[in-house]
Amino acid sequence: MSLDARRPPAPQVRRFGRVNWIGLATLYRRDLLRALRDLIDGLLGPVLTNLLFLAVFRLALGDAAWPVAGISLVGFVAPALILFAVAERALTATSGAILFDKYTGVIGDLVMAPLTPLELVLGRASAAATAGLLTGAALALVFLPLGGILPARPFAALFFAAATGILFALIGIVVGLWSRRWDHHTIAHSFLFIPPAYFSGMFYPVGGLPELGRSLVRFNPFYYGLDGFRHAVTGWREGDPRLGALVLLLLILAIGFIAHRLVRSGYRIKA
Repeated sequence: MSLDARRPPAPQVRRFGRVNWIGLATLYRRDLLRALRDLIDGLLGPVLTNLLFLAVFRLALGDAAWPVAGISLVGFVAPALILFAVAERALTATSGAILFDKYTGVIGDLVMAPLTPLELVLGRASAAATAGLLTGAALALVFLPLGGILPARPFAALFFAAATGILFALIGIVVGLWSRRWDHHTIAHSFLFIPPAYFSGMFYPVGGLPELGRSLVRFNPFYYGLDGFRHAVTGWREGDPRLGALVLLLLILAIGFIAHRLVRSGYRIKA
């Protein structure tokens, strides 16, 4: 046998096509497993916290004192807590993962991987949104025996939950890239996420607010996801779910464009 016959073939450039599906699936699986690795923080923590929220409202008010006609206190508050858990988990999954990767230097490996900026954004956002949906599903299973949260429109409920998770996962990418320290990450969560989420009709009808309050709520992205999700679960709504769905889709496109540009430009790629 000649020497040329035993020589291994020369390496060839690998062609991925328009989308690197293998790399995208690998990134999705990596980020999802990392988000779900800590069971206590990822699932049990939100379930316990939101269950305590519901217990406090139930003990403090009771259905007899609940002012919303046609819907119980549990039916009103439980969908809000579920969607809040979805959004919070999606936001912290992407922002925390990016900041951790910047501190450890692992983010350099992702930048050098054969993945486009769009694939990096899609992989991380979809993994975080999935983690948020799993957290919300776990919370819904706990709330199920309490009644009032069985979705009347399951596909609409899944749409609003998934759209809210994707939106806040994209916001988390922007927050993670902007943050230079864990203090920045905490500030964004404590002052830019929690107050608008609470001021969205989670625990009260928006129609009971003054005119200025109702106008401010209309600029809150969480309100549109919450109103649509609550309507899908209970049939009760304050706005038009079709308008809410349109607003969520437009916000996903806008924040997704910003996240893509930041990743593409290498904005604060190092901590």
